[in-house]
Amino acid sequence: MSLQIHKQFWMSLVSGLLSVLLLLPSLESIAGSVDHVEFSTNLQQDGSLADGRGVPLMLMISAEECPYCMVMESDYLVPLLRNREYDDMVLIRKIYLDSFDDIIGFAGEKVAPTDLSQHYGVWVTPTLLFLNGSGEEVQKRMIGLGVRDFVSAYIDESIAVATDTMKQFLP
Repeated sequence: MSLQIHKQFWMSLVSGLLSVLLLLPSLESIAGSVDHVEFSTNLQQDGSLADGRGVPLMLMISAEECPYCMVMESDYLVPLLRNREYDDMVLIRKIYLDSFDDIIGFAGEKVAPTDLSQHYGVWVTPTLLFLNGSGEEVQKRMIGLGVRDFVSAYIDESIAVATDTMKQFLP
């Protein structure tokens, strides 16, 4: 009898674990399968998309091997992207400062990421720019990672101020 109970216990345990493993892909889609910030290859298009939604464009100027950029993205920006409420609040994109691939600028011109960073005076990564659809800064930028306890609050405040600033110029 004892052997029978052990066998039933183990069979139930294995069955339960298999059920959980089969559910993992669907749980991931519920939680949001976003694991990175989308690269911008066309800022004119991204600016138009942000304007169409009536939200600011948060552009992270990053570097490929920057450990602080990786933390900013994984710990702060990706959770925003997974939270569907932020879809109506901000459009988030990134570019690599050290990339050799030209992108389309806000005026539709081809521009090197280094030229774009010079235009904005960005020399430290990560830097978060809060822009309107034309590429004008509508809130003070966030330079570096800062004090980790306050990063989320600063991002939320910056999104709110950028949105309010943009609304002031609407007809």
